[in-house]
Amino acid sequence: MIAAERREIVIAGGGFAGSILARALHAEGRDVLLLERGRHPRFALGESSTPLANLALERLAVRYGFDDLWDLAAHGRWRRRLPEVGRGLKRGFCFYEHEPGKTFSPGPASGRRLVVAASPDDDAADNQWLRADVDRFLFERARAEGVDCREETAVEVISVPRDPDGGPVRLRAGDRMVEAGLLVDATGGSPLAASLGAREASPRLRTSLVYSHFAGVEPFERAGNWPDSPFPERWSASHHLLEEGWMYQLRFDDGSMSAGFLLTGDPAGAAATVLASLLDRYPSLARQFADSEPLRPVASRSGVAYRRDRAAGQRWLLLPHSYAFADPMFSTGIAWSLVAVERVADLCRAGVPAHGHLERYGRLLAAEADHIDRLLVAAYRTMPEMERFAAPAMVYFAAASFDELRQRLLDSPRGGWCWQGFLGAVDGRSRLFAELDERSVAGGGCGWLAEWVGRAIEPWNLIGLLDPRRCNAYPVDLADMERRTVQVAAGLGLDAATLRRRWPRLRSPDHLSAALA
Repeated sequence: MIAAERREIVIAGGGFAGSILARALHAEGRDVLLLERGRHPRFALGESSTPLANLALERLAVRYGFDDLWDLAAHGRWRRRLPEVGRGLKRGFCFYEHEPGKTFSPGPASGRRLVVAASPDDDAADNQWLRADVDRFLFERARAEGVDCREETAVEVISVPRDPDGGPVRLRAGDRMVEAGLLVDATGGSPLAASLGAREASPRLRTSLVYSHFAGVEPFERAGNWPDSPFPERWSASHHLLEEGWMYQLRFDDGSMSAGFLLTGDPAGAAATVLASLLDRYPSLARQFADSEPLRPVASRSGVAYRRDRAAGQRWLLLPHSYAFADPMFSTGIAWSLVAVERVADLCRAGVPAHGHLERYGRLLAAEADHIDRLLVAAYRTMPEMERFAAPAMVYFAAASFDELRQRLLDSPRGGWCWQGFLGAVDGRSRLFAELDERSVAGGGCGWLAEWVGRAIEPWNLIGLLDPRRCNAYPVDLADMERRTVQVAAGLGLDAATLRRRWPRLRSPDHLSAALA
């Protein structure tokens, strides 16, 4: 009988999160094995980054000296120094309320359109990640740095210990038996979690997805006369709110686009037929896609949302995308995964973490999954009416921008930002999201929800959301923020003089070496 291979930490799943975690643990001196079921490059969804994701990348880059992660954290740096890795400029978020059979119009005072910038210019902007390129690049970086990386290696769990002293997780990795001191599931919704003992839980959202990548899609804003915008709206995560659900559009720098419909029903028929019929119902979308061609077969997926009953157990844990997923509406996936990578690297710095530390990790992930779920359920309840949908949108942008400002302008708390709770899941914003969830159940008029959200987000609204002078188009206006120094300082718990000295922190240096200096 062949003896099992013994490894300190095994990571199943060679996407961006698994590969970055493997590199970080290897840099800490841990014995790591990274296993990928497929072979790179392979298609993956989850393509839209955010400022909070970029901050996590920068922290990982500083801690481990990973220049490439620093460069991936801003569009200008990525474009200049990693041009071979596909990406798209993302200046912010756009939302459009459509009516079947009618050409889209922004409406009076841009009431059917919402634009929220995430950066002041293209150089500092976020990115859409062409995941086939990004995942391959990061996997190869892990291998080049000495991580034992194996592709075309399926993982099967043989046994899991019943108590903390019960020995390793035993698994089959391809044609080998492996004993893992800790198994990290980074596969993203695969059956591996169930074999570890994480049972399926019932998600509140039940949606289906029809999607592909396309060439030849026209920019949406050419469809009519548009009010002023803080950036060209084609370079955004675009959300089209429809009777059936919503459509996302993510444009890459090479002119291709990732697009798909998240639907509240489970439509019958071939995926390409469903997509075509949905486009035909909305004239402005049909015009956009009139000359487009899918770059891969149009596909569909039912049961998009999923949840497990726990995120950690005896000598195993799940990364967020293996534990829970609700919806891509606010691009939370990449950021949440990267924050969890920081946590797991912290937990494993001295070796396999004690069971109590794994339980702490699992409790925090559960609180965050509930928090995100409340936001997204409220978003679905209020679609497609922009006046009502603006409430969950403003809650998200207030919470996310508050965290971005804290992480840039305040000193890191003890233990690091990664343990603070994603989007405020364990602070006062937890109640904010819960109240949004409760209030969104009511179907009455729009005014009372808009009136509530203005008051409710006030402690975290440091960027001027809901300013009627903006007409639903919110820029990143650094000069305006400096004019409101006293207000922003109070929100962050600083005095105005300290904040004035710290304003330059809002822009990251171009090179990692400057951040390390």
